[in-house]
Amino acid sequence: MTEIIRTDPPHRSAMAALAIGGLVVGVLWFTALAILLALQVSAGVSDGLTDTYMALFLGMVFVLAAVATDVYRREFMPDELIHKLRRPKIVPPRTFR
Repeated sequence: MTEIIRTDPPHRSAMAALAIGGLVVGVLWFTALAILLALQVSAGVSDGLTDTYMALFLGMVFVLAAVATDVYRREFMPDELIHKLRRPKIVPPRTFR
């Protein structure tokens, strides 16, 4: 039977926190740009590239949010399943016939 060894939580990386902060600022920036673009479209001021810009802004929101979630998961969440203590495998010797 395997036992999970509970270890200390991982160290809190200052650079990871700074990176997540920058990524969140980027998410908020592109969200604001998408909202401003949507307000311009609802006011009737739009051109042929409006759909392209909206797709770009919302795509950046999702990409930055995914990267921020990945950095958070790797740096700040303990991975308990890596630290397993397994029983040594004992194979009884067999005579050659």
